Amino acid sequence: MSLEDIKATIRRFPKLLGGFGILTTAGIILYESPRIRKYFSQYVDKKQQEPDKRRTEYIYIKYHIYRESMRKLQQKQEDEKKWISVIINPIGKWWKAAKHSVAWRLLNIAQNGSQAERLKAVQQLICMDHLKDWDFRHLAQICDARTSVSLARCGADMRWFMPVPRRGCIRNPKMLLSELHVMLARLRPLSCVDHFFSKYFPDQHNIEELNEFFTQEQNVALAVQDTDLLKEVISFLHHITKDPKIAAKIIHDGGLMHLMELRKIFAEDNETLSTLCKVLANLSLVPDAVEHFFVSGWVGALADWQQCPDLRLQVISAKTMANLDHDDPNQFTYPPNVYPLHPRVRTRRKPKADIVFIHGLLGGVFITWRQRDRKPTELGLYGKNAFYTSETDDVFLVGEPKRNGSRQQHKRQQGRPLIPAQIPANTSDAAKTNANKTNAMKDSLLKTSKKVEEKRLNISDAATKEFVETLYSEAELDSDWEVVHPDIPLEGNADCQGNFSVSGNEWSNQDASEEYTNCWPMEWLPDDYPDSRIIGIDYTSAVTEWSANFTKYCPCEKGQGHIDVRASSLLERIATAGVGNGRPVVWIGHSMGGLLTKLILLKSVDSVEQRVQQIAKNTQGIVFLGTPHRGSPIAKWKQHMQMILSPSIEVKEMEENSPKLLEMHRRFMGCLRTCLRHVNVLSLAEGSPTMLTTFKFPLRIVTEESSRIDFGDFFLLKDDHLSLSKPIYRQSFLYQRLLHVISEAIDRSTEPRDMDGQALPNTDLLTLNIVAVLLRGAKGLLEMLPRVALRFTT
Repeated sequence: MSLEDIKATIRRFPKLLGGFGILTTAGIILYESPRIRKYFSQYVDKKQQEPDKRRTEYIYIKYHIYRESMRKLQQKQEDEKKWISVIINPIGKWWKAAKHSVAWRLLNIAQNGSQAERLKAVQQLICMDHLKDWDFRHLAQICDARTSVSLARCGADMRWFMPVPRRGCIRNPKMLLSELHVMLARLRPLSCVDHFFSKYFPDQHNIEELNEFFTQEQNVALAVQDTDLLKEVISFLHHITKDPKIAAKIIHDGGLMHLMELRKIFAEDNETLSTLCKVLANLSLVPDAVEHFFVSGWVGALADWQQCPDLRLQVISAKTMANLDHDDPNQFTYPPNVYPLHPRVRTRRKPKADIVFIHGLLGGVFITWRQRDRKPTELGLYGKNAFYTSETDDVFLVGEPKRNGSRQQHKRQQGRPLIPAQIPANTSDAAKTNANKTNAMKDSLLKTSKKVEEKRLNISDAATKEFVETLYSEAELDSDWEVVHPDIPLEGNADCQGNFSVSGNEWSNQDASEEYTNCWPMEWLPDDYPDSRIIGIDYTSAVTEWSANFTKYCPCEKGQGHIDVRASSLLERIATAGVGNGRPVVWIGHSMGGLLTKLILLKSVDSVEQRVQQIAKNTQGIVFLGTPHRGSPIAKWKQHMQMILSPSIEVKEMEENSPKLLEMHRRFMGCLRTCLRHVNVLSLAEGSPTMLTTFKFPLRIVTEESSRIDFGDFFLLKDDHLSLSKPIYRQSFLYQRLLHVISEAIDRSTEPRDMDGQALPNTDLLTLNIVAVLLRGAKGLLEMLPRVALRFTT
């Protein structure tokens, strides 16, 4: 068939040809619609047209409403003409104006006065509770960054802070991922970013058809893939923001606004919020970060987290605010891995002592140091760190069983609606608010201790009521009784000293008490030593190489598991926090935390920096809880399964009779007999094996020989390895003995003692003694000369 025949055939069907052409043209236009829209958008003004201001809008009011309002207005005018109103109204107006003027003047002093005046003005401002909501909003608008941080640190009313930007609107996760990718791409060339992009975070294509924001009226489900990717981005930000230069770049690129949108998305996930708050804590170390935090609305959000029931958010937000509060006369800087457990707000007096807690392998601040359960403790096969949580669990864990949450709960959290589901319309607003708060806090919440309130006596007769209250206030036993501690040691060394019982009138029965704490150093010790500073050291660790999640974002983190590298890093950060700066230091280390304590002190002794040397110089007490000074047999046991488990660096270094551990122990014992001989050492060993929950066989993690140290007091308790760091209640032997060590450390620090003189050789000491005797003799001779001269003249 020739070309002419084909043309003739096509001319017979013009409609078919036209329809095919139209469909082809429409398909091409649809396919090229993004480019066409982009081309025409260059010539179209995107600004919205302003509405016609000349247009008048009317509000129609019903006649009976208008009549009632006019009647009330007329009645008010008649009341004001009475002689009582003529006298009272000016006084009331003057009193309202005086109250407002006082608040404005105090705020002006808090902004422009001297440091002492600013501190007093802030204390007066937080006591004002008579102002209206509009007064607080006006004051919040004229408040500056420094004053806002000061108010947040003092526990001010939340109305002092401006609401977060775009409150009630949540940014589309797709667009947020694209913006986060652009922000991280600006950090190149950086090996961590390149590794993260290639393995976890590919290029994100910004789709213009998506809605930029979602409102509360919309019920949009968040995809599981987007949720996981956003969590990975938050964890990666926590990793790279430990570098101050990178943290400064992220702040100046507007990263705080992106983090605020992440807070809105994960408003119900406390675990992810705690990781996000750790990113903020790293960013708060940037010198000029205060103004950026204030402008982005994070000061009010952090103040809200300081009052939330979750302990993790309380502690990490308090750490962030402490780093931002440069106007505090007792200001401390808390770098990564260092968390202030007490005090978490401003204090008028400087702390008298530093108490440092270091957990062991796979422990955590809110796992290792929680109160012991009433039921027997068993060792779980799976576990998580309190601060450093992840999806990958460790098999054959030498750590802690999980108390809050489970893997099923974590899976239920994924795929949850981005906006809470709508509640039926007939439900009241208060019920909606309570329901949302309940859903937000029901998963994985580490609450504060439950304080049991005393029951009030409903007795009308005053004499009978006084008699019953006296019976309640009296001790259950007389002073003639002696109550033995429930966790009394099985045995101790020959020179051990301690109280193993309490007098009957001082004993309180807590067996039936419902009070429980997830962190007894944070909630018990401040009651006994309120003027001390309690610090929790938290770090990542792993039992197997498969679960070393802290190394997955950057290959450079693989060597951080060595105990020598970890101790050097912790020592630098502890010194930055000002530990031991003119105050005694007490160390409490559990398991591997005791080994880190020893190595930190050894490095402090060998350091040439004054701020690092003072850590060992002012150390007054050390408490070792199940510390494997000579290694652990479980490390040897893991070597037989290393082909399957691939033990981590930490486990390999804790092998029984390891030359590295023995050399470190030899050096530490030498320091205890020389420069650290003033230190009070307490060692506690486990007397019972730890039970595995699945295999149901006993496992002795640290033997008595390995935990024994030939210095100070040594006790063998009947508890297992996990229970050594968990007192059952306040009047247990473990807690009371710890209080005794802290008390001795504080008492010794108040006594005049020359540390430098103690470290001098014997010849120098002898020379000083001779010089002192000669000076005393010369002084006595000079005192006798006037008497002799007077007697000679007479």
